[in-house]
Parts: sequence; C-alpha cells; structure tokens
Amino acid sequence: MRVLVRLLLALITVGATLIGKGGPAAAHAGGLTATDARGTVVSVTPAIPGLTITAIEEGARLRLRNGTGGPVTISPGGGTATPAVIPPGAELTWIDERATPDGRSVAAGQTVPWTIALDAAGVPVVVTGSLVGEERPLAAGWWAAAGLTGAALVLLAKRWRRADLLLAGAGTVAAAASIVHVAGSTLAVESAPLAGTFLSAAGINLLAWPLIIGGAVTALRGRAAGVLAVCAGAALTAVFVLPDVTSFHRPVLPFAGPAVLERILVVLALGLGAGVAVAGAGVLRGLAQKAAADSADSADFADSADSGDDVARQPPAAGPA
Repeated sequence: MRVLVRLLLALITVGATLIGKGGPAAAHAGGLTATDARGTVVSVTPAIPGLTITAIEEGARLRLRNGTGGPVTISPGGGTATPAVIPPGAELTWIDERATPDGRSVAAGQTVPWTIALDAAGVPVVVTGSLVGEERPLAAGWWAAAGLTGAALVLLAKRWRRADLLLAGAGTVAAAASIVHVAGSTLAVESAPLAGTFLSAAGINLLAWPLIIGGAVTALRGRAAGVLAVCAGAALTAVFVLPDVTSFHRPVLPFAGPAVLERILVVLALGLGAGVAVAGAGVLRGLAQKAAADSADSADFADSADSGDDVARQPPAAGPA
C-alpha cells in the first residue's frame, strides 16, 4: 500500500512541477487567457480596397490581410511584433499591446478605445477599435461549487458499499469534463493549427486520460490496481486544470461555447479530480484490508481441509480382542 501511495504522490508532483515551470499546463490553448473585456475593430479610415483588419479570439489578436497592390506597414508601439511590413497578398496575425484586452482591468460596461496607425503604400491609415468590459462572475460561488463537489465525493465514498466503482465513475466524469474543456479551448484558437494546439493544450492529460479510462475498466473487474490508476489520473487532471480557475474570476473566456459551460467543466475536473485523489487513499486501504482478510480466510479453509483429509486417512482404531 505504501508503494501505491508513493506512486500517486510522485505523479501529482510531476504535474505540479510542470505547472511551476510554466510549461503547457500553465497556459490556455494557444496562449490565450481569460480577460475582462472583448476587443473589436470599429473602423479603418480611409477604407482601402483589399485591406482588411479584424479582431480575432475575442480581441486578443489582430489579423491584417493585404489585398492591395503595395506593402502595408504597421507602426511601432504595439510590442515586439511591431513595426511590421506586410507585402501584397500576405497576411499577419499578431498581438498588439495597444489593442489586446490581456493584462488590462476594464470595468463592466466601460469602453476603452484604441488606435493603430498604418501606412498603405504611402497612404496614412488609422485603425480604431474598442475594448468593452463585461460583468465578472461571482467567483466565490464557483469556488464553493468545486469544493463542495470534492467534499461530497469524499463523504459519499466512505458510505458507499462499492466505493471503488464510485471513484471509477467520478474519475471518468472528471476526464470527460477535462476533454471537453481542452477541446473547447482549442476551438477558440484561430491563429494556430487545431491538431497541434489540442496536443499542446492537453499536456499531461495525454497521460491522465488513459490512466483514468483504463483504470476505470480495470476497477470494474474488481482490481485495486484500477482504482490506483483512476486516482493518479484524477489527481493529475485536478492539478492540470488549476490555472484555468481564472474562469471563476473573469467574464471573457478563451472557450468556444457558453462561459457558464466552461466554468462547470472546470468545477467538475477540479472538484471530482481532487475528490477522487483524496478519497482514493481510504478506498485503496479498504481494498487492501479486504484482500488480506480474504487471503487469511482462504488459508484457514485450506488448513481445515488438510486437517480433515489427515483425519480421514488415519486407520480405524483397533477394537477389543
């Protein structure tokens, strides 16, 4: 049992180390983050045929397509990506510090204007846009939901007759929530290929998901090793989703779907993942004790059977002469 617990703790440590180093676990898909506002392009003045500029990924990035006959130059001042020159027929997607909502505090209902100067083959062009703040969610409520989900699972596991199957089911739900969360985050990215973005966003979940699913199947067969795998995978899932709790605090989320769905997915992955990991130690201990008791009963039964055979093999006692 000690070896199993040490293995579980080692896997949790690996996940925490990856997050601490700022690897894939420390970022959303495509490097996007939850923000206070949505960014949009309002106008391009003067309008030049073939020149289009749009805000993508809720305003996190800008995309310029140069369909004109000359080069377009973006003025400096927008960060490391500027200044930049886009030749005819090319396009550029970049993060411009003058336009992105990332890292800004914008109050609900507040509108923050921004402008970027361009040069289209010698013609001055001004791009204007705005950041519109949205109402923040009640973070305490979502944190409470995650905590109560985990606590309820731990308490239920102490009373459930087949707690191993309960943990297998809860771990599977946590994995499913994590998969949908990563997929939704990936679909919100417009500036990178989907396959590579998904793999990068999944990170250590590529280990956690098979652990949980394979462990659940093994647990259904009554094997303690399956419960261990579910607990390890669920712990990694909970650790990995921790950076995404920013969705509890910010209104605009990098997720291709309703914001409330994203928060529910984070609650399930975090709450159930942590609950399975915490409850798993007690369940594994109970399974080990049951296995030891069954082994002792089998040994006693075997000893009794052997004793009965010895008695049966003894010759009958001689009668009186």
